[in-house]
This record gives sequence, C-alpha cells and structure tokens, in this order.
Amino acid sequence: PIYAGNAIQTVKSNDAKKVVTFRTASFDAAGEGGSAAVETISVGDNPGLSEWVEDKVAESDRPELTSAGVVVSGGRGVGSEEDFKLIETLADKLGAAVGASRAAVDSGYAPNDWQVGQ
Repeated sequence: PIYAGNAIQTVKSNDAKKVVTFRTASFDAAGEGGSAAVETISVGDNPGLSEWVEDKVAESDRPELTSAGVVVSGGRGVGSEEDFKLIETLADKLGAAVGASRAAVDSGYAPNDWQVGQ
C-alpha cells in the first residue's frame, strides 16, 4: 500500500537481496505448532560501519503533538522561522501543541517532530 493506503503498488525486484515488510492485518493468524526448523546462528564481528552517538529527547511544556486535543499548525505561508514564533505564541496561549506542514519543516521554519499530515 502507498499514499496512506489509498493505492496498491506492485513492485518487482531483480536484486539478490530484498527487505520485505508485511502489514500484520494482511493475513489470517497462523496456527500454532508449526514444523519450521529453528536454527541458532552466531553473530559476526561488528564491521564498524555505524555507531550510536546519542539520544536527543525534546522537552516542552506543550502537549504532546500526537495526543493533543488542540493543535495550532502553520505552513510555508508563515514566511520564516522568525514569523513561525507567532504560531508558537498562539499555541502557548491556547495550551495547544504546535504543528507544521512538511513544507514549513523542509524550509527550516520548524523542527521535524512538529510535522503533521501525510
């Protein structure tokens, strides 16, 4: 599924390695007591291609965007990061969360965790 489930896309790949995910509701639950083989494998050495640096958790007195009852959201039309402060001030007065369109986030007016919509 693509576009928030509004369309179905069929993809074919000739790549030797594939990563595939499935929606959990796509299939009926499997029965118990299957006969699939279980193998224990050893983990290879860490190739050192990546490393964890730190977790950053944004702290705010505002409600959490994903569960807020009221959200004040702005888009690219706000004009700039400085003008986006108007959205924040209004949200603070209403006790609301702050949201931003993808265009506002991409323009640097607001951080990624404020993005709302599809």
